[in-house]
Amino acid sequence: MDLEFKPSEPLTLGIELEIQLIDPVTLELKHTSTEIIEGLKGIEGTVKHEFFLSNLELNTPVCRTMEEAEERLYGELALILEEARRQDTLLWLSGTHPFSPWRGQRLTDKPRYRMLAERLGIVSRRFNIFGLHVHVGIGDGQRCIDIMNRVLYYLPHLLALSVNSPFWEGEPTGLHSYRTKVLENLPIAGLPFYFKDWDEYKSVVNTYLVTDTITTIREIWWDMRPHPDFGTLEFRICDMPLTLKEVLAITALIQALVRKTGRDVEEGISFRRPHSAITRENKWRAARYGLDGRFITADGRDTVPVRKAIEDVLSMVEEDVKRLGTGMYIDGVEEIASSRTGSSIQIAEYEKEGSLKAVVRELSRRLEREVKGWQS
Repeated sequence: MDLEFKPSEPLTLGIELEIQLIDPVTLELKHTSTEIIEGLKGIEGTVKHEFFLSNLELNTPVCRTMEEAEERLYGELALILEEARRQDTLLWLSGTHPFSPWRGQRLTDKPRYRMLAERLGIVSRRFNIFGLHVHVGIGDGQRCIDIMNRVLYYLPHLLALSVNSPFWEGEPTGLHSYRTKVLENLPIAGLPFYFKDWDEYKSVVNTYLVTDTITTIREIWWDMRPHPDFGTLEFRICDMPLTLKEVLAITALIQALVRKTGRDVEEGISFRRPHSAITRENKWRAARYGLDGRFITADGRDTVPVRKAIEDVLSMVEEDVKRLGTGMYIDGVEEIASSRTGSSIQIAEYEKEGSLKAVVRELSRRLEREVKGWQS
């Protein structure tokens, strides 16, 4: 097939949140997505089912500015919180649930999900994870590939900022992002490849399609992928951060990275690809240590503290942040890098209270307070 990259307005944004639905008594995941969606007629179409009934997906429409994205996220999450209360359900943002077993999750009864469950077996049933996906508008397919190649090295930086899944099945995992390792069990998952051009990307996708490896490009679960139907480059590496403020900060950094690397392409600035082995190792280090590890530098000759690596990225995109007018959101990146990630906060809460239920209870309350604070 001739894969068409549909045009989109450059640097526009679309944000997808995968939200946990929580029982207020047991603090386990609760299968109430259908009831909540049916009660949300006012924002119909932006709230969707996910693979399991304990997961709710909130999608913004195409946003031209970060301010518009902020309005949409807080405004619509406020409506979801209100409807969730009517369904005796709490909301929480995290990459995994600390103790709800994957065996207890109920599949959403849709043909696509039934097909995936059949094709993937136990791998699909363990897919009890929650992420942040950010779409950025790109002019055309070749430009998308050029930017994707240049941004690939920075995917571990984005993961390190978003890590928020330190527990699984009632146990500390020793990782800051266990969600990452669950996701990598899927076929065609993990870091994407470098591509020479748009034609090479189309050739790979067509190979997958004609060999019945996939039935749709939505089954390419890379950490970053072109989304030709939307005309975007989609970033999928991030855990679901703990707060909407963190979501907006990371989104602003992604937008600035796309603008910076796009400018470099236009200006003919040379690009030497870091070896994939370096980026793969840095991704592991981000998942294992979060902000407290060290990254291998792009030239492969040294390591640098992750926090320093993020400072360097912020310096690199400084001009783009100014042009975009997103400094107030980028400040949130600096706050994360200078303090604690969601995973560190979860671990600290667990060490203080000695209870994973206390982690869910307290941090779900924090989300409600954040949304109420924005409304006031």
